[in-house]
Amino acid sequence: MTFKRIFCYYCNASFLRKGSQIKEGLKFGWKQYCSQKCISKSKITSKSYSCSSCGKECIRKAAVFKKSATKRFFCSQSCGATYNNHPRILALPIKTRKNCGKQIYCQSVYCSITCTAHAKKRDHTELKNEIISQIKGFCEKYSRIPVKKEMYDAYKKARTSFGTWNAAVEAAGFKPNPVMFANKYIAKDGHKCDSLAEKIIDEWFRSKDILHKRSVPYPEFKKITCDFVVRDFYIEFFGLEGQHRKYTKMVNKKRRLSKKYGIKLIKLKPSHLFPKNQLDQVLSFLT
Repeated sequence: MTFKRIFCYYCNASFLRKGSQIKEGLKFGWKQYCSQKCISKSKITSKSYSCSSCGKECIRKAAVFKKSATKRFFCSQSCGATYNNHPRILALPIKTRKNCGKQIYCQSVYCSITCTAHAKKRDHTELKNEIISQIKGFCEKYSRIPVKKEMYDAYKKARTSFGTWNAAVEAAGFKPNPVMFANKYIAKDGHKCDSLAEKIIDEWFRSKDILHKRSVPYPEFKKITCDFVVRDFYIEFFGLEGQHRKYTKMVNKKRRLSKKYGIKLIKLKPSHLFPKNQLDQVLSFLT
């Protein structure tokens, strides 16, 4: 068995191969490689290019290079954005910030995240005054005390500054809302309501000139009453369903009664009122 020394087609390194294999390769026009690694590398058509922004090496296919009109390549999306936005940034006018004295482009407000946080930072007194003004503004607009679900952003700030939401309401000069169903409310049309939510619903009917009745008993049960009745619709506000066992039991009983007697029952939830009043959408068929 004779071995001859030939050169690798890819790396040009010399290596020994059987004479029969060399003859076979010449006969069929095969390329001779010194190793499997060189065979794999020879099949790669991609080439290495330097990033046009940072100079880092990036590999792209030859087909991509042919299709490229600019012949510019980038190692990442960030480098591409930096390179392409640079001419536009240079064209922007520059201004000097009063607080830190640094030069920034006119379309920017702050020079950094630190500067932004410092500018927006408020002391304890300023935060309290902001919450109080928000509560007063709500009272002037709606003529009632807001529920915490209606002002959730202010509620989180109030917990930080005042400790509780009721303390913030008292600081604004108002009496806090009682626990749900603890006090009775009188609507503008004179109807007695068991909660603030029922008062809002009652006054919505009045604002739409919809005739409605309060506390109408279910058939055969005089003590079990419906919150509102409009024409042949029974409208209930299930505010504490799933929170109190007795209340949930009563809600289920009302559902069974409505099915038994074919009553058209409309169920309202706290999410229909707070933080945004959605009665215009939910009860639109009554108008």
